[in-house]
Amino acid sequence: MDRALSNGAAVSAAARRVLAALYAVTVTETPYGGQARTYELLGQIWLNPGKVGGRRRSGPDGQQRIETWRVTTGLDPRLNAGRVLEFEGVRWRILAVATGPAETDLELERLA
Repeated sequence: MDRALSNGAAVSAAARRVLAALYAVTVTETPYGGQARTYELLGQIWLNPGKVGGRRRSGPDGQQRIETWRVTTGLDPRLNAGRVLEFEGVRWRILAVATGPAETDLELERLA
């Protein structure tokens, strides 16, 4: 999906940058045996969106398609697997972090 700039030039999805909120997630057990999740805001980071994909996961309702996304960002020690990024109105769990010399590649999974 491409976006048009005010001067008429198009910006590809891979070239645009997105500001995302980064959260640490804490899961605690409730007195009734359930789970409560708390999201602690750690800050914001810029992402360069990349390849969107998907995979299948077995669940109680059978096979489900889970949307995944690969993004690139700068080096940031707060980026760990299990943390959550929220951007464009959607929350994404960080599945994998690959740190290179100048940037970090993240594999994200869309949260329901």
